[in-house]
Amino acid sequence: MIPEFEKKVEEIKLYLEQLLQNEKSYDHVLSSMCTPPAELTRYIASQFAEINLGDPGLFPKTVELEKEVLKEIAQILNAPKAWVGSTTSGGSESNLIGCWAARNWSKELKGITNGKVLLPKSAHISFEKTVDILGLEIDWIPLTSNHQIDIEVVKEKIDSKTVALVGIAGTTGTGVCDDIPALSEIAVDNKIPLHVDAAHGGMILPFLNDIGMTSPSFGFENEGVTSITIDNHKILGSLIPGGNIIFRSLEYTSKIEKRISYLSDSQTRQITITGTRPGNSVIAAWVLLRYFSKEFIISRVKHSFELTKHLVEQLKEIPNLELIFDPTLNIIGFSTSKMTADKLVEKLRILGWDLSIYNHWVRIVVMPHFTKEMVDKFIIVLSKILE
Repeated sequence: MIPEFEKKVEEIKLYLEQLLQNEKSYDHVLSSMCTPPAELTRYIASQFAEINLGDPGLFPKTVELEKEVLKEIAQILNAPKAWVGSTTSGGSESNLIGCWAARNWSKELKGITNGKVLLPKSAHISFEKTVDILGLEIDWIPLTSNHQIDIEVVKEKIDSKTVALVGIAGTTGTGVCDDIPALSEIAVDNKIPLHVDAAHGGMILPFLNDIGMTSPSFGFENEGVTSITIDNHKILGSLIPGGNIIFRSLEYTSKIEKRISYLSDSQTRQITITGTRPGNSVIAAWVLLRYFSKEFIISRVKHSFELTKHLVEQLKEIPNLELIFDPTLNIIGFSTSKMTADKLVEKLRILGWDLSIYNHWVRIVVMPHFTKEMVDKFIIVLSKILE
């Protein structure tokens, strides 16, 4: 490198370190479903940044690693032998792909045009983007008192225009898992694809039995489930962006796959929206799943749930504070009679704590970067604000 360029590079590095120093730390971040990657994962990010899975002919070894990652994910989700899948940029893209396949399948086999998707009120915002892009309509389904999709209303709402049902396994706002077995029965009886958004819960729910809790059924063991979204960049702690979508079989992906003839491998077929896909994200997920294995995930889930319990106990001790629901996952919601959620979050942010608002309550997502010391410090600050 030319000497003056080397000097410029060092100046830029120093500038970026100073510019973004406050955005490198998650020490006071209580609202994110993502969590800082491990040191090894950071190494992978820097060393393999040029690998593009969108051109698989150039990177055959990384393609093999992607297949191994997807195989591990498929096993976690109890997928049948005929499963098909791909890594994606995350939950939003995966949800779009799932609904895209359902729409095309319904159009080809049932002749449905201008169809609609039945969505629970707890559905992620990505589904609103999805139906807009796909030219579909939403039929919103209310939630029961335990924040699950209302199964009886689903039965009432299904008609000849329904191209897909959607269930959530770990909702953004409450962490609740919908009754996927009941949705599955409805999907089978009406021959309608069922897409499950397990972007957050997919890497948590299957391991609850391992920490003495009960794992709800949400995977392909339910006959009606046709596709599932599940992310690597959340509880697993892989690189951002890193999502996956798994389908039951080629019956659904064949309706959306596109052959890309101009790539180095002229036989490449894609089911993703994105063409260029980062290989380093897949490599990081492969390392975490292959070498750190199931015990690594269980330890992160256990840690998050222990701190969720500890935080809930502390919140219950604060006067004029009310928990919105009894957490079933690592998500907590609370409100206070002292002030609005907006005002409280604003005050906390001024003091350096980042939380979010869902509906009318304050939302916390307890991730692996949480520590007991971090929780206790937060409780002290929150208590002082509410005194």
